[in-house]
Amino acid sequence: MNTIYTRTITDEAKKRGISVEVIDRETPIFILKRGGTSIRCFNALTDRVGAVSFLLADDKHLANRFMARYGFPVPRQAKYTGFEKAQEFLQKCKSIVVKPARQWGGRGVAVAVKTVSDLRQAVLRARKFGEDIVLEECVEGDDNRLIFVGGEYVAAIRRVPAAVTGNGKMSIRKLIKMQNARNRRIEASNIIPLDNETRRTLAAAGMNYNTVPQAGQTVRVRRTSNFHTGGTVEDITDSVDPELLRQGRKIAKLFAIPVMAIDFLVNKALGRHWIIEASADLAISPPEGHRVIGPFFDCLFPKIKSASVIPRKSKRRPG
Repeated sequence: MNTIYTRTITDEAKKRGISVEVIDRETPIFILKRGGTSIRCFNALTDRVGAVSFLLADDKHLANRFMARYGFPVPRQAKYTGFEKAQEFLQKCKSIVVKPARQWGGRGVAVAVKTVSDLRQAVLRARKFGEDIVLEECVEGDDNRLIFVGGEYVAAIRRVPAAVTGNGKMSIRKLIKMQNARNRRIEASNIIPLDNETRRTLAAAGMNYNTVPQAGQTVRVRRTSNFHTGGTVEDITDSVDPELLRQGRKIAKLFAIPVMAIDFLVNKALGRHWIIEASADLAISPPEGHRVIGPFFDCLFPKIKSASVIPRKSKRRPG
C-alpha cells in the first residue's frame, strides 16, 4: 500500500474524512468508506467499473476493435493465432508491435519488430505474460496520455522513452545502472530493464551495452515510453490538440468508465494520430496526479469536499 500510486489516493481520502480499510496490502486492494458509501479499489480501479466495460478496455485487441467500430483512428491489428499467420501480418505491415493482450507497464512488449527472427523472440517473450498475444502495425509519434474522469478531461501527460546521457567514460550498461540507482531512490518502479528489448533498441542504432557514448550524447535505450521501463513523464494538460480532446471525450463516454486514460500516438510530421490503448486501471501519480485526484473523489463521493479546499468561517469581531 505504501506506493506513490496509493498514497496519492489515501492522502486525499484523509483530507476528505474518508476512511481507508486495507484488504490486501500487497495487491493493493482497499475500501474507501464514508457514511453509507463504500467503494472497493485496486489502485485507481474501483468497483464502479462494470465487468464488461473493463474487459473491453483491458483487452488490447477488444479495445482496438471497439474503437475502430466507431470510426476512431487505430493501428491495424490482429490476434496471434499461429506463427505462419503472424509472419503474413509482419510482411503486410513491415514493422509491428508484439504485446500481451492484457498487461500494463510495457511488460512483454516488443516494438518495431521487422524480422522473422525478432518476431519469434517477441512472441516467446510476450507469452511469458499471457497466452493471448496481439500483433499491431507499428506507428510512430509522441505518446500523449489523456485522462478523463466522469467523461470530462482533467489532465494529459507526454511519455518519453528511456534514454541515458554519455559522459565519454562509461559504457551504456554502466550508465543504465547508474540511472536506475538514481531513479530507485525516488520511485522503485521507474527502472530501465537490461533485457533483449533494450539490446534490440541499441542494436538498431548501431550500439550495444559496451558502447561508450560521447560526453553529452543522448542515447535512447527503449522504444516503449512506459514509466515502468524507465520512461519520463511531462505534464502537457494545457497544450493538448483540441481534436484529441474531442475524440477522447467521445471514447471515454463510449466505454462508460468513470476514470480512464486514452493513449494517442501523435505524428506531427505526418499530421496524423492513432489511439493505441485505453486504460481503466491507470495510476494516479505525479506529475499529473494533483489534477486527477480531486475530480476522482468528486466523482466517487460527490457530496464530500477536501478539507484543503473548504473555506473557513470568518470569526466575528466583538462589536
